[in-house]
Amino acid sequence: MLKPLVLLVLALCGLHLQAQEVKPRGYFSKDSMKVGEVVDYTLIVDYPRGMEILFPDSSFSFSSFEYVDRSFQQTESDLTTSHDSVVYQFTTFEMDSVQRLTLPIYIITGGDSLTLAPPVDSVIMQFMITESLDSLSVKETANYQEVNKAFNYPYLLIGMGVLGVLIAVVLMVFGKRIRTRLLLYRLRLAHERFVNKFAQLQTKGLKSVEQAEFLLAYWKRYLEKLDGLPYTKLTTKEIVTIEENQEFKDTLKLMDRNIYGQFNAPSVDQLSTKLKEYSIDRYQKKIEELKHV
Repeated sequence: MLKPLVLLVLALCGLHLQAQEVKPRGYFSKDSMKVGEVVDYTLIVDYPRGMEILFPDSSFSFSSFEYVDRSFQQTESDLTTSHDSVVYQFTTFEMDSVQRLTLPIYIITGGDSLTLAPPVDSVIMQFMITESLDSLSVKETANYQEVNKAFNYPYLLIGMGVLGVLIAVVLMVFGKRIRTRLLLYRLRLAHERFVNKFAQLQTKGLKSVEQAEFLLAYWKRYLEKLDGLPYTKLTTKEIVTIEENQEFKDTLKLMDRNIYGQFNAPSVDQLSTKLKEYSIDRYQKKIEELKHV
């Protein structure tokens, strides 16, 4: 009974000793930014070769910043050390004069994980108005200003009333058809954006766990909007319980194994294509359902 416990303790000790060699670094690309401006934040980590490292994905809570995008660099390794870096793009609409951020990295080993974070970095906000409104002086003028003659508001109100009645009649007669057409139009635009973006991500290549993880999260977000189900908040085990398509279940399970188990780029590429085909099939069924409502 004690032997498994001893092995677990030794494994945890080994993980913490290795973690001491890992020192992540994170910093903004510049010292100051404007509200709504996009700024780069680079997260770098050097670690013993063979160790499994994960970076935060788009679902991570970035505090006062809003996630825009991220890009990866190919892992560089020598005989003993590997080097990874990710450049995140953020924006913020917060009004604090200084915005601070630190992003963690996750060390994965067996069924355990360890979280490490670099020192906090900060960026100074640049505001367009730097002085109090009370201090601004207002210049008075008494010069004559010609104004337009009085507008005939009764005629305007009558016209607006007639227009309102016409719109109400149109909505009563054709409202359901109009709403359905608008919904079909929005679904078509969203589907085209999804297919094009998904193809771009596949073209760039799924050569790392992070890229595959980002693609899977993007796929879940699209299905969530299409079906109205919280795919981004559900685990793979929970998703397959609400889906009757066995091929879809097997594809999603294999995708999970490739991301969180033994990563295989060709296999991930094939599986992602199946996920895209499933999304296209769900879109077509959704369209048919709306047409026959």
